[in-house]
Amino acid sequence: MKDIYKFYTGVDSFFYGLYGWYKRTEFSTTHLRKDATTVYNYSLSLAELDDEELSAKIQTHRRPSRNDAEEVSAYYVMGLLCEACYRVLGIRPYIEQIMGALAINRNVAIQMQTGEGKTITAAIAAVMAAWGGGPCHVVTSNDYLAKRDAELMRPLYERCGLSAGYVISGIEPPERRNAYKRDIVYSTSKELLADYLRDRMSEDAESAITCEGIRALVSDGAVSGKVMRGLHTAIIDEADSVLIDEATVPLIIAVSGSSPLLNEAVRTAFAISEELEQGRDYLVSLQAKYVSITGSGNEIIEATAHRLPAAWRNSDRSSYLVKQAIIARFCYHRDVHYVIDQGKIVIVDEKTGRMMDGRSWSGGLHQAIEVKEHLENSDPTHAHIKMSFQMFFRLYDNLAGMSGTLQNVEKELWTVYNLPVVKIPTHAPKKLLCYPEIVLKSYEDKWCAVIKDIKHHTSRGRAVLVGIRSVRESEALYTRLLGAGIPSTVLNALRHEEEARIIADAGRWGQVTIATNMAGRGTDIVVDKEVLAAGGLHVIATERHESRRVDMQLFGRTARQGDPGSAQMIVSLDDEVIKIFSPTHLAPLLKTLVHSRGRINVAVWWFQAVQFFAEKSISRLRKKLLQQDLALSKALSFTKY
Repeated sequence: MKDIYKFYTGVDSFFYGLYGWYKRTEFSTTHLRKDATTVYNYSLSLAELDDEELSAKIQTHRRPSRNDAEEVSAYYVMGLLCEACYRVLGIRPYIEQIMGALAINRNVAIQMQTGEGKTITAAIAAVMAAWGGGPCHVVTSNDYLAKRDAELMRPLYERCGLSAGYVISGIEPPERRNAYKRDIVYSTSKELLADYLRDRMSEDAESAITCEGIRALVSDGAVSGKVMRGLHTAIIDEADSVLIDEATVPLIIAVSGSSPLLNEAVRTAFAISEELEQGRDYLVSLQAKYVSITGSGNEIIEATAHRLPAAWRNSDRSSYLVKQAIIARFCYHRDVHYVIDQGKIVIVDEKTGRMMDGRSWSGGLHQAIEVKEHLENSDPTHAHIKMSFQMFFRLYDNLAGMSGTLQNVEKELWTVYNLPVVKIPTHAPKKLLCYPEIVLKSYEDKWCAVIKDIKHHTSRGRAVLVGIRSVRESEALYTRLLGAGIPSTVLNALRHEEEARIIADAGRWGQVTIATNMAGRGTDIVVDKEVLAAGGLHVIATERHESRRVDMQLFGRTARQGDPGSAQMIVSLDDEVIKIFSPTHLAPLLKTLVHSRGRINVAVWWFQAVQFFAEKSISRLRKKLLQQDLALSKALSFTKY
């Protein structure tokens, strides 16, 4: 029986980490390659069979897999799958893909470079999991990929006697329930967790807090009103994004309710916040998105609290609303953290650059931002039930993952999810040329250097992808390029409807594509032969993120499958990561260093140090939140069984 409350700390954590290191040695690439070669050779030997004979062998060999027979039988079963894949899709999985599928089948997170065929790898592993009994959920980055991959792989699944479906936003409960009845279900982490929480909400108050009620919920989905039928196996694509980056934000099922008094109080508190002076009356931490009110600030709030509705005149409540207003003014920016779409605030996922329709900030923050943007206040929402992604994925009986960027999170994946990490070698040697990082003093210097670099590479017939952190900066660079006579295309949250077309054109001769992180996950840029002959796709990163893995995801867009490509990092000392995570007095000192070419390495080193400290800080926050979730769940006697 799986204990979801088990989480080691202190000395226990140290020794558990050593045990994790030992577990990783069991999945060495040498052993995996040997096993994969056995599978590959067996699949080649099946080429002489006709379709009926192959089907008969599939039906014969899938039973030992279901009954957990000898390990050697799994090699032959996977060999049959490889041959079926070749006959149905015209693609024969190569040894590295088979290595990945074998590792996933053993509940491992694999580090597999972008462009190495993770879709096929996940499909083979999903068949093995479904044959073993219980539903298999394949978790993708977005709705588009969930639908695309389910339809793309459906012929293979049907050839293997399995059904496949997908669950995306906008699907009604009856259709969801029908999709979850399939053997293999493609969906996003948000949809899976939301359906799980809605299933819990559908229970009556008594059964929701009993072990029997929870057991019924996660067993076979037969309980009336439920859509899911168990949390058996999950294979997570872009596992670092789902299990690490999104882990700190819980998914909340909220109910809206009219509250005119709150809306009035938020508007008044916003006006009061504008009467306060930063530095004297309050201090703002951009890193933590936190505001502290000084003594003089509290005096002003107390003196003006009579302007608030009676229910909000209490010193704690009035101070809280004013803090929310200040956070809305200084910590959340239009076309960075949110966009305005059809007169409404729509949150933008900072890690993917995608709009998060239907989401809202709580505690009056969303309404404060609406006041800031002079929009009509929406009805506030109240949390009904919530759960973090860390807690949710710990509920699965079998968990595995894939990503090209699992560097530096191996320890956390093992500690939190009991997931060893194995690096899968590339099928062909990677031909990525990384130019030395360029650090400049100001934004203006940076954009001039970016435009110069774009001109240099497009003049040689290469395609260029420019990675931008925010919607605002992507539009600003687009305007600059127009002024410089360089045509370009922008992919961001405001232009997401054109994503497929923009990505399809991004690898063409002389094409310049400006993109937020929307182009960093689950997308394949097909590069024209003429562009490959000229050196391939050139990627420019214009700002470092809090995590080095996000930067590597952008660089992973080029030089795929042995193709040539290059990458260039061009940053400035005015960038957001320096402003938020560096002492205020340090930036001027660093600006004096970039005058000297010999000393520019100091600035580069500091950028790397800032990223390191940011990653550690966020990792500690994730661990703290998990410990709080575990303590609360245990206190409420909530368990899977």
